[in-house]
Amino acid sequence: MIHCPFQSCDLTDPLTDSTSLVAHLKEAHKIAFKNIHHMFILLDRYLTHWAEEIETKGLEKVAVKAEEGDEFFTIDPAVSVADRTLRDEIQREKLNEILKVQEKERNDEAKLKRKCLFCKNVCDNRTILFKHMFAEHNFNIGLPDNLVNVNEYLDMLEAKLTGLQCLYCEKTFTSPAVLRKHMRKKKHFKISARNRLYDQFYVINYLEPGKNWENFEHDRYDSDDDRRDDSWADWDDALEEEKTKCLFENVYFSSAQATRDHMKEAHGFDLEGERHALGLDFYQTISLINYIRRQTMLGVCFSCEKKKPEQQQRQADDNDDEEDDWLVKHLKEGGCSVKVPSKEADFWKDAQYLLPMLENDPLLMIFGEEESDDDDKNDAESDRSSESDDDGDDGDDDDDDEILI
Repeated sequence: MIHCPFQSCDLTDPLTDSTSLVAHLKEAHKIAFKNIHHMFILLDRYLTHWAEEIETKGLEKVAVKAEEGDEFFTIDPAVSVADRTLRDEIQREKLNEILKVQEKERNDEAKLKRKCLFCKNVCDNRTILFKHMFAEHNFNIGLPDNLVNVNEYLDMLEAKLTGLQCLYCEKTFTSPAVLRKHMRKKKHFKISARNRLYDQFYVINYLEPGKNWENFEHDRYDSDDDRRDDSWADWDDALEEEKTKCLFENVYFSSAQATRDHMKEAHGFDLEGERHALGLDFYQTISLINYIRRQTMLGVCFSCEKKKPEQQQRQADDNDDEEDDWLVKHLKEGGCSVKVPSKEADFWKDAQYLLPMLENDPLLMIFGEEESDDDDKNDAESDRSSESDDDGDDGDDDDDDEILI
């Protein structure tokens, strides 16, 4: 729920959904925001800022009419530098806040025991809990690295189940047995990607506007029935087939893996090897990739920070089709491709490098999947230990007060 941000507005009741909000702003205040859905989890500060600007300066000086004859004005980040700057600022500040919360959770709450949402099993830590719920109940809440405020999220889901409410369709039932039968029959052991309430718990929503967890769910599963049929291998194949740009030159290859092979052979840069050698986690890997892409765009060596000579830069600017091989030669001659900056470098701590330099960069996506694979290997022993403990528990598993799916 959100209140109208305009102080002069007569509407005092909160608006309960995004459709009502958009309609109210357009009808009552003659203002529309392009791609406002990109800011849904950051709406309060965003709308408050523009409401104050409009009430202070006037609508005509803050927004524009998209077409002559329109009855309302529009604020579009593609046109308005002020809007684009505001969105980036709000997003960056929130991202920093979210990452701090997530880091605290990793070092504290994630290591605590927690009971499964669907049965009596108590897991030693959050990673084992997620794997248990996926393996035993086919419930996939998402990758641990993509979640924040997890206890609040799990408490919310647990409250729904306790209230005999289906997690997916949110219908309420008369008993645990009826709910259990419904969720099994309808394959509703999942979170609805269209429920905006859950956006706040997924870090991806703070990383890239518009690329939220709903996109991930849609990419993976085109329908309810596809959820069981599609495998992780199919998803990996889809990622591998996307054209991917080299980090050091303006050339594309058929897949992320082909691009990594090219960089290793042509430039001596082993991205996967550096990741493991430096012990980079998911976010550090993203930062490194985006940092290198940005430096290359600026004509700067990512390792020694040497800049492209001005004369060559002007020539490259004047002729986009001319292959500029300065950086390629520099990396080879200076050996910079094997000299990744130390973890003391400032860019590792700069949140801007968590934001994609290229939209839907396959290099970022494939490492997200590999991170999950690494977690699977690291936690296999813990899973076996947990399962062994479960085998020794002969307690009653048919308590009607439990969901027990």
